[in-house]
This record gives sequence, structure tokens and C-alpha cells, in this order.
Amino acid sequence: MNLKVAEPHEVKCTGYALIKTFVTKRGFTEPDLQIEIIDHMVCRVEDMMSNNYNLSLAHAIHLAHSEFGIMGFSVFEDAMRNNLQKRYIKIFRNLYIANFNWKNLPLMAAFIYLVNIAFSAINQPEVVFTSTVIILMLALMVNGMINSGRYKRYTKMLTFKMGSVYLVISIVVFQLYNVLMVQLKLYRHINPNFTGLLFGGVLLMLLITFYTINKTQQHAVATCRELEERYLQIAS
Repeated sequence: MNLKVAEPHEVKCTGYALIKTFVTKRGFTEPDLQIEIIDHMVCRVEDMMSNNYNLSLAHAIHLAHSEFGIMGFSVFEDAMRNNLQKRYIKIFRNLYIANFNWKNLPLMAAFIYLVNIAFSAINQPEVVFTSTVIILMLALMVNGMINSGRYKRYTKMLTFKMGSVYLVISIVVFQLYNVLMVQLKLYRHINPNFTGLLFGGVLLMLLITFYTINKTQQHAVATCRELEERYLQIAS
């Protein structure tokens, strides 16, 4: 997330908990968005108290909040949310592209080839597709339970919400394959080998998307935890 955290100062030691409570009470539940706003508030409060030694911490917090105008954090929230979304999209894109390196390409080709062999051996596209969907749904359920236990409150982060969008888009594409090739039985008019290779390619793209979503979420959670721990260390 590349946030700039100011150097330790007394206001951070005494004010982090108060500012976090102040921000949380205003409805910010996403940890990544919350820490962005807290970081901004801490730096602003520090500036105010450095320029006016008679200013109390509570008063400085309210003054910093009043600078946002009658809309409060709303406008700033929208800007931060958009910024985070762009950042996560960039991270996702870079991680996705990184999968297609010279080391992985032979493995990808081998995967598609093996799927094609299995597809041709079974020779029942409907059975193959249905079985694949069941396996994928079970895998997603297990992955969701693991993430819930591993990340807990971090599952409220924007990156998890965006990951759900990518997941839905991927499933729609997979379902499009189902409609065209299986339901409409277009595979009957196409070379069987090509049908198997196409299925392997679509399945591979879906798996890479799932993997990249998880990697993006891991990256975002690690960055958010690092910032939180840094502030907690300063506050302690």
C-alpha cells in the first residue's frame, strides 16, 4: 500500500488509540481504508499540536476532522477508496501477468495437455464439466473457510470485496463455456482434441485467477498488518 508513516512522535504514543476509536465510530470497518484515514489523521494532529503546544489532543482531533468540512470524512473516504481500488487492481494485474513466465509456461502447457487427455478419455463433456464445477465449488468453500480463520477481521478489507468481483467474472466466463460448448453441444461440431484443449485453457485461466486473487489478498493483508503493528509498537 506504500503508505508513508511519519516518524515516531509523542502524539502517536498517546493518540493512536483515541484517533482509531474516533475513526472507527464513524463507520469505517474496512481495515485497509481505516488505517489510511488514521495515518492521515495522526499526521495532521501531530502538525497541529507541534504548532500549538496549548492544544489538547481531543481538540486537535476534532479540528483535524473539521477540516474535511460538513461532509466529514465522506469525500476523503471516496478518494481513499478509489485510490485503494486502483492500487489493488494494479497489484492483481502485475501478479497475474507474473504467472506467465518462462518457468511456468511449460507447466501450463503440460496441464492443458493432461486435461485434454482426461477430457478425451472420458468423452462425456457434460460429466467432465459437472465434475469440475463440483470440485471447484468445494475448493472455493475450503479456501473461504481457511481465509476466514487466517485473516478474521481482515476479510472486511476492500481487496476481499474486489476479489469476489473477479471471482464472479471468472465464473461467468466458465459458465459461458458451459452454455456454448456443453448446453448447446457445440463440441459435436468441433475437433475433439480442440475441445479438450479449449476446456483445459479455460480451466487454467480460472485457476490462475483464483491463485492471483489469493496472492493479492495476502499482499494487502500483510501490508495492512505491517502498518498497524508499526503504530502499535510506537503506541506501546
